[in-house]
Amino acid sequence: LMLILTCVFFRDPTADDTSLINDINFQYPDLEFDCLSNPFVKCSPKPDAFNPCEDLLGFSFLRCLTWIITVFAVAGNLAVLVILLIGHHKLTVSRFLMCNLAFADLCMGLYLILIAFMDYHSRHEYYNHATDWQTGPGCGIAGFLTVFASELSVYTLTVISLERWHTITNAMHVNKRLRMHHVTAIMVGGWAFSLLVALLPLVGVSSYSKVSICLPMDINTLGAQVYVVAVLILNVVAFLVVCYCYIGIYLSVHNPEHSTRRGDTKIAKRMAVLIFTDFLCMAPISFFA
Repeated sequence: LMLILTCVFFRDPTADDTSLINDINFQYPDLEFDCLSNPFVKCSPKPDAFNPCEDLLGFSFLRCLTWIITVFAVAGNLAVLVILLIGHHKLTVSRFLMCNLAFADLCMGLYLILIAFMDYHSRHEYYNHATDWQTGPGCGIAGFLTVFASELSVYTLTVISLERWHTITNAMHVNKRLRMHHVTAIMVGGWAFSLLVALLPLVGVSSYSKVSICLPMDINTLGAQVYVVAVLILNVVAFLVVCYCYIGIYLSVHNPEHSTRRGDTKIAKRMAVLIFTDFLCMAPISFFA
């Protein structure tokens, strides 16, 4: 109200008035006040694809798709964890790695639940919730979950590929196979790495509050730029390692002089479908980032 009165009664502001108006920032510039044409009024941030005005998820099909993927991600990965951990089968290296992958993808499902719920809660009036959401604990938790889940997932997929490649190329040397304690130590390193990467934006390296979907897209400082570029490069390197492993598996399987166990080859084919579909989901994100 004070700003409107200022615009009506002080069309020719003094230096003090100009300073006062300069200090006023609108959350969104869609209020259509006459005074918004005043050059001294700054409106920020401007609505865009990552900072929407009315809806967090701007399209109906995107909203429906998010809920569908959320239900499948949570239910499917919970089922995998229950079957692998509670089942009567021995926890082998492959099953242990699948448990880690299922947990990572379950965390991604929890992230989608937070985004979908916030979209439902703020529907048609996201501008009233944007500041509280993006600067509050909700966005921080969502950002932590998505970065932790994506990095742990990429790390686990890479370890699965390396384990399959190592097993098949050394099929005749049983003593060279990876044991459970080896893989456990490797995955402890993966968890530590994923937790570190997810925690850095919470302590000032980049930020989860830059965009409405809580991704670490703040690159205003050198540290944030190094962080984002390093994460993207590591993901690309991981994909190249996976490709190399499966090319090696393919050559080993089709080499008549190389003996492989039928079960190992069957598992490798199933893993290949899982891994490349997972990376297919992540490729567009890395490309546009």
